[in-house]
Amino acid sequence: MALELVAFSQRPAGTPFDIAAWEAAKLRRQGLTLWAAGKLAEATKLLESATRIAPADARIASDLGSLLCASCRQADAIPHLTASLAIDPRHLQTWLTLANAAQALGDPQMAESAFLSALDIAPNSVEALAGLGLLHFELRRFESAERLLSVAACDHRAAPTIHACLGEARRMLGKFREARIAFEKAAISFPDVAPILRKYARVALTDAAIDQPVRTALEIYGKIAGRHAEDTETVLRDAFQALCGFGHTAGAIRLAEALLELALNDPIIRYHLDALKGLAHTRAPDAYLTACFDKFAPCFEEQLIGVLDYAVPSICEKLLAETGRTFGKVLDLGCGTGLAAPFLARLGEELTGVDISPGMLEKARQRGLYHRLIESEAGAYLEASDSRFDLVTVLDVFVYFGDLATLFEQVARRLSPGGLFVASFETGDGADSRLRPCGRFAHDPNYVAAIAARGFATIARAVTAIRLEASAPVAGEVVVFQRL
Repeated sequence: MALELVAFSQRPAGTPFDIAAWEAAKLRRQGLTLWAAGKLAEATKLLESATRIAPADARIASDLGSLLCASCRQADAIPHLTASLAIDPRHLQTWLTLANAAQALGDPQMAESAFLSALDIAPNSVEALAGLGLLHFELRRFESAERLLSVAACDHRAAPTIHACLGEARRMLGKFREARIAFEKAAISFPDVAPILRKYARVALTDAAIDQPVRTALEIYGKIAGRHAEDTETVLRDAFQALCGFGHTAGAIRLAEALLELALNDPIIRYHLDALKGLAHTRAPDAYLTACFDKFAPCFEEQLIGVLDYAVPSICEKLLAETGRTFGKVLDLGCGTGLAAPFLARLGEELTGVDISPGMLEKARQRGLYHRLIESEAGAYLEASDSRFDLVTVLDVFVYFGDLATLFEQVARRLSPGGLFVASFETGDGADSRLRPCGRFAHDPNYVAAIAARGFATIARAVTAIRLEASAPVAGEVVVFQRL
């Protein structure tokens, strides 16, 4: 009370006394004192009372919003923060608090807008740069994430963890040398934190393996990881996938050969090594497909949709909806975990799924949408079956076949007259088909069209990005064919 009376006595002569503002200011100070003492509930009540008395006071609205965030009540906080900013849009900390609240609530658009507003006020704000960089990383916008985090990391006030985040962004861009430098700086601040040391050691191995012998790369890994080292096969596989994805063919070949010394009969590495060396394959071997998809079945959907932005089923659904048709019997060939099953079950009366991987079929079975699930390689099933279907979907299957002629012929035999055949493929130029180092075939659209024309009419197509690979979009198409 004494402070309020002193302030009142020192106001300029002739200034009218605003008792409401005076009372609100007193409640604000009391509330902030209680907040500092950890009494959040009591502090909230006082700041709420202050807000009701002085709704046009930006400071009180901002304080209340910040306190509600501290109480894990972000949804309640946002109206107060936005009200404060409507009165005083140049208050940096309020924008930052709003950005963090929106991010916590899963609203990246609001969070990004708030971070950008903060940077308009303070372009060098470490908190805004780092926050927006981390948001962009979560949104898989790795180039802008790296740029923002690089600037933030240069400031001596930046948290040491920013270097680790920067290293991860660079790793996702295939900038292994720069990632190694960033992780090294993080490791200086966290010399015995296992996750950081393991990331640092892995990226150092990957960087070294680009142009050095595998033995040397492993020695570098062991020196960094120390007692936190993981088993050799695990780290070599991680480095192999990275080098393969980002086009470091020579290093990837050396790693694959080293892996085959550890796992002589591994069909996954064997096939990828053939692809890296450019050896001819008419299609992916059955043993590779079974081993690969059994291995990834538990995390397949999270990886494909959450990491690789795979959207083929939704594109297929849109194209089929535009036909206005429904179907009696539907065949989902290469059904995987059943990503297409929800909309296929709505369009068809009877849904059959076929896949070569028992692990994938088990995931598909859990959906409860298929009338029958059959374990078989796609071509073998079509050859042996005597069933007729009104719709056949072959999504993300052409990528495991070089020559598509036989597959088109087999599908045509299984389709009813006028039935639809929907397929996706990754596009490439200069050859009918090309086995890429990742083990997937790319096809020239003109080749696909010529093969299809022998028994089908093309009624719809969508040129799209099929998925991401090495953080870059892979061009492809989804096409609807009708049997003639």
